[in-house]
Amino acid sequence: MADWDNAVVVDSRELQRLRDEHAKLLKTGRTQRLLLLVLGGGCAVASLVLYLGTLRLNATEHDANTCRKTAMRSNIALAALARSHENILAATEQAPSVGTKSWGRRFTVTKYLPRDPAYGRFNTGYTSTLWKADPKARIVAVDPKLIPYGSWVWVEGLGWYRAQDCGSAIKGFRLDLLTDTARDAMAFGKQDRFVIVVPSADA
Repeated sequence: MADWDNAVVVDSRELQRLRDEHAKLLKTGRTQRLLLLVLGGGCAVASLVLYLGTLRLNATEHDANTCRKTAMRSNIALAALARSHENILAATEQAPSVGTKSWGRRFTVTKYLPRDPAYGRFNTGYTSTLWKADPKARIVAVDPKLIPYGSWVWVEGLGWYRAQDCGSAIKGFRLDLLTDTARDAMAFGKQDRFVIVVPSADA
């Protein structure tokens, strides 16, 4: 026989209400989980956007630094060019006689010594024009086919010299400046300088 003494009688309407509330709780739980997923996704997207923004800022900062360095180098180069042009203009104004035959361009410049065995056995202490090879006379060896003897020659940064000598290695756009010490010649080496040539009146 069934034990009806411990039985609980539940109203069918109450049972339906409990079922409805359970269904609502399940639906609310699903909605909350969906909201949490959406919120988590939004945070992830925001973090990615912030990260990409930081990368862009870093790239922009790097580009700005590169531009600043390039501008500084350009300013230095322009300043050096301006000083060079000022020197050239000043030399032109102070030239012994600047006429239509005067001209200028870049030369390879070196230095040599008077009475040095390194320059051959014919280095007698006199130039090819029979000037005494005195460094104080500011003599420059030239290619006489290009620069006539007696011409004035201005060398950028070094001033005026007189074309009164030549050399077997001095051909074309080469100049050799007379100096008094091997140390000065070695220290100077071979340099590229702007040169103005002012031919003599007899040239």
